Amino acid sequence: MEFKSGYSAVLVLACIAGSSSVGVRADGFPVTRIPAPGGEVVFANPGEREEMYDQLHYAAARRAGDFVYLSGVEAGPFEKGDGTDVNAFKVQLRRAFAAIRASLVATGADFSQVVQMETFHNCRNKHNFTGDFQAQLDAMVAVKAEFMKPPYSTWNAFCIDRHYSERTVVEIVVTAYAPKAKP
Repeated sequence: MEFKSGYSAVLVLACIAGSSSVGVRADGFPVTRIPAPGGEVVFANPGEREEMYDQLHYAAARRAGDFVYLSGVEAGPFEKGDGTDVNAFKVQLRRAFAAIRASLVATGADFSQVVQMETFHNCRNKHNFTGDFQAQLDAMVAVKAEFMKPPYSTWNAFCIDRHYSERTVVEIVVTAYAPKAKP
């Protein structure tokens, strides 16, 4: 079974478990929260609750005290008509960074509070991206600059040969230090 990735699934949450609280993002998507020790699990993008949490048993975003941890957000040709060149990849990266922003905002954080970023680049699968690893990095630097301003987070980039989804070109993982306001 292959799950949609990159949080670009067209799934809409029809049912929300009774143990979770629900808010609504500005675009009308319901944000779901599940209390957890030291914080909460947050679902801010379509498909996260169903695919990640309910079926694969992991959280897309979790606040633990003053830290926010995001599972990997994948970028690649997931949408019908997506291309595999550098410009198409930049569009895919923008979707991924928009999903990251939605999760950060839903947890009370933003890009300025990201302290660590790790990217896992598929360097062998040429049918999803026609460029090389350097072209991936160049596109990543360009799009990252649209979302992340100084002071910059740490960043580790890894070249790997497989992701969960066969269409993934890169997976982006971030950690933010975002202290909650004291009442």
